[in-house]
Amino acid sequence: MLLNHIAIIISSEKGIEFYNSLGFEIISREERKEQHDELIYMSDGITTLEIYKDKTHPKRVSNPEAYGLRHLCFEVNNIDEFASKFNVFVKEDKKGKFTFVNDPDGLPIEIRETKPINLVGK
Repeated sequence: MLLNHIAIIISSEKGIEFYNSLGFEIISREERKEQHDELIYMSDGITTLEIYKDKTHPKRVSNPEAYGLRHLCFEVNNIDEFASKFNVFVKEDKKGKFTFVNDPDGLPIEIRETKPINLVGK
């Protein structure tokens, strides 16, 4: 089974700018008058985001975390470069270096450094 897309609701154009800064480009944009929103598809060439821009949805409940989507995780080649761009602290665990940022609507986004797969001595 393969991931087809990730659906996200955002409140403003700031969300589009945020995901663009993560390397996603707009593939299509459609104003949906009947649904009172705008549907934007973005892709980084591997992952597709299905983004609904609608400022009328309630804000994300985050403290404590609610049921549903906990966070999204994207990989970058150089996390230190990413961290300096967003002015965030990089942590490290058994799986490698990572950090968290929030999109403009408060959705937690985990960023992990791409780590080569070690097939020797699994």
